Amino acid sequence: MAIAGPLYFLIAEILLTPLLTLFGATSEVLPYASQYAGITLVQIVLNNSLTYYGALSAYGKEIPLASCGIVMKTNAILLAVIIGISQGVQPIIGFNYGAEKYKRVREAYLLAVRWNLIVSAIGFCAFQFFPKYLISLFGKGDGLYFEFAILFMRTFLFMVLVNGVQLLSSNFFTAIGKAMKGLLLSLTRQVFFLIPLILLLPLRFGILGVLLAGPAADFAAFVLSVLLVRKELNRQKLL
Repeated sequence: MAIAGPLYFLIAEILLTPLLTLFGATSEVLPYASQYAGITLVQIVLNNSLTYYGALSAYGKEIPLASCGIVMKTNAILLAVIIGISQGVQPIIGFNYGAEKYKRVREAYLLAVRWNLIVSAIGFCAFQFFPKYLISLFGKGDGLYFEFAILFMRTFLFMVLVNGVQLLSSNFFTAIGKAMKGLLLSLTRQVFFLIPLILLLPLRFGILGVLLAGPAADFAAFVLSVLLVRKELNRQKLL
């Protein structure tokens, strides 16, 4: 039961890129399509893990699943704004890169990073300081429900502050014609970090491990994004 979701995800992920290509996704569109598809597949794994480990805890199966739906919907609003900024700056980066105006490429990227950090900071404050209010917008529940939902929101979204860097960096590489690096970064959080952590951390921490997988994956994806973008910007300085 615990591994059914992850196994399904891994099989689907292996077939994801060929299927998206078959349906007409170009190298430029592929990172975005993979990102959205990856989010959907991750939700399947997350639900499966919450159901399994929730049944082994005092929260049962229903409370973790209900909490997950609320937290993901709330976070989706924040991500929509971040993705909008990231996609909005893409043609600016692409144009200046094609014109070999690399200083402007750097300036556009850093400006978008600043705005994404501002938006993410607002989301972080809301998730950490007003979680009960946000959760209450979606309905009512007993004390145990709010206890877990607040824990879920504060823990799983703890590193939301850096999400904008990873998403923007994926678009950055797509904009400069390096779609495969963009695809790599679009899949790092969901595929390379989040799923393994969802599998491993609950073995030690139970259902709390499922929640801890979120910030751990966010931080790992952030570090990888910074390293790759810094290398690329340094390369552009030499051109």
